[in-house]
Amino acid sequence: MSLLRRGARRLASSRTLAQVILRIDLPPIEPGWRYFDLTTPVLVRLVASRVTASTRLLDMGTGAFAAIGLALWRRTGCQVVASDVDEGLVEQARANVAANGAPIPVVRASFFDDIDGEFDCVTFNAPYIPTSQVGADGGDPHYAVQADGGAQGTDVIEGFLAAFEKERRVGLAYLGINSLMVPRDAVTARIAERPGLRLEKTLRMPLLPVHVFAIRHADAPRTKTTSAPAAGGR
Repeated sequence: MSLLRRGARRLASSRTLAQVILRIDLPPIEPGWRYFDLTTPVLVRLVASRVTASTRLLDMGTGAFAAIGLALWRRTGCQVVASDVDEGLVEQARANVAANGAPIPVVRASFFDDIDGEFDCVTFNAPYIPTSQVGADGGDPHYAVQADGGAQGTDVIEGFLAAFEKERRVGLAYLGINSLMVPRDAVTARIAERPGLRLEKTLRMPLLPVHVFAIRHADAPRTKTTSAPAAGGR
């Protein structure tokens, strides 16, 4: 697994590849850093077909490059606010947003705390790597906050679900998880444990071990999507 992850990190550290996949401008990075993980482009691809220019989107855990928020804004023109818990990542994300000329505010926040406004949806590429495996791919451990999901990889996921269950200003959550790190059933079980939430749909792309969980509040009206279903959606 570590050899596979090291190879994936080398690909994710390519500035040229990252700019082609995400369609945004990116700065050079230090050794041990990366521009994205496998979940990033999948989350962008699946969510992009479900938002429009009028969508108000919160990109939570935006990271050093605000990659998901910028990529969705570039593709759809949606209205984005980006957030991260780490001040250093927030400053770097602000710089990259400015370099892309995007009207995206980046705020420091823990989950929904210190977030102003209402949103149609939130995207969250949650930290899901079990603590014992953080750094096994040769990455820089300085910003392990971007990866460390706790002992089983589910601590941040559980914290997010608890926060979203109480948050009425956001209608829909898109939670992206690499199922090689946290199995799909482990996430669906934790959603089921929250009586205030319901799993609306699980989205996938063929051959990739990434699940995107579309989650709503349990009392939200059931709506029909007008966009074409993504490959692998169920």
